[in-house]
Amino acid sequence: MSRSHVRMSDAGLTPRTVTRRDALRIFMGAGLCASLAPHMALAATTQEKLDAAQLSYEEAQAELERIGEEYSEIASQVSETQVEISGVTTQINDTQAVIDDTQDKIDDKEDEISDKQKEIESTQKKIETKQEQIGDRMSAAYKSGPRRTLDLLLSSATFEELTSSIFYLDKVSESEREMIEEVKELKAALVTQREELEEQKAELEEQKAELEEQKAELESYKDDLEELQEQQRAELEEARAKQLESQELVESLSEEVQELMAQRDAELLAAQQAAEEARRREEEAARQPQTPSQAPVTGSGPLASVISACYSTPSPGSGLCAAWVTDVFQNAGIGSFWGNADDMYYSWCTTSTSNIKPGMIIAVNSSPTSNAGRIYGHIGIYVGSNTVMHNIGYVASYSLSQWISVYGPLCTPLCGWLGGIALS
Repeated sequence: MSRSHVRMSDAGLTPRTVTRRDALRIFMGAGLCASLAPHMALAATTQEKLDAAQLSYEEAQAELERIGEEYSEIASQVSETQVEISGVTTQINDTQAVIDDTQDKIDDKEDEISDKQKEIESTQKKIETKQEQIGDRMSAAYKSGPRRTLDLLLSSATFEELTSSIFYLDKVSESEREMIEEVKELKAALVTQREELEEQKAELEEQKAELEEQKAELESYKDDLEELQEQQRAELEEARAKQLESQELVESLSEEVQELMAQRDAELLAAQQAAEEARRREEEAARQPQTPSQAPVTGSGPLASVISACYSTPSPGSGLCAAWVTDVFQNAGIGSFWGNADDMYYSWCTTSTSNIKPGMIIAVNSSPTSNAGRIYGHIGIYVGSNTVMHNIGYVASYSLSQWISVYGPLCTPLCGWLGGIALS
């Protein structure tokens, strides 16, 4: 809610709220019927003027409620867009992670291709060396002519030596041919492997291109959503201005009318407030056994400081839920984060409540609990153990599901780290 003080009318205690019939019921319930008659007689003397004032007031109040409903509807749309932007951002991050992984695979393939190319070049050099050696031998054989071979054969002393020499010449020639063929086959195999790696690299690059296209589409969609959200926020500000203007109109009833209303209703409102205070004390007393006297041990360091501060920081007053959150984080030594509940919602709350963690703030940008709540929303701090602490005139502890049920009918509650500082 707003950090400014909420008027009595914002809390539901408008002059129209307390009628004579309501007052009679209040006094009877409180056992004060004996003191009612003088006030009723006094109110009757001004009733005609009050009726006219009430009519004007009711018309202005009806317009205020209509604008409030319009504001809540727009705030709900902004909240839905915020949730969708958060989801698209997650998709973009996930897609980028896949792109990075694919790029790593492409880099690995390039390294493998480079290694294969080096092996191919090395093998090619071996082939060229062998071919050069064979060429040298053929050149030498050509220069010496058939005489060298004939000398080798004629130098044989026996038939066994002659056959051995012929076998040797054949084996030398065959061995060189086989060696060249093996090297050529190795080169062909390496070329095939390189081509396969290049095909795999091409497939990965195609996958990466598709992922980049998906990411670009998601980013374009996110841009559209953010543009839509800006338009919605502009409409929200316009509706807020109308609501504040209407609120000022309601509050700008003439002093004479206000005095007449106060004259009739002063003691009636006091009685209502007394009954409300008694009811509040009873509820607080009923909750007391369930409220721990000390903060539970949850986490350490900054997280423990924040949770401890939740239990030690008093309420700054009614309607100042965001101020209490600011005080908690200041007292915990984390820092100062200013703004209304809806400001903190838009700035820091991007996570679904299903993923809430102790120390996170939980907020809505519009709450149905009061006129101020419709404009500024509501905020609390999740302290773990399924418990949300928040300021509603006093520091209260709700279960997470209860908090969402009470404050989430108009907009989607979201959570996040205040100031972007992760406490765990």
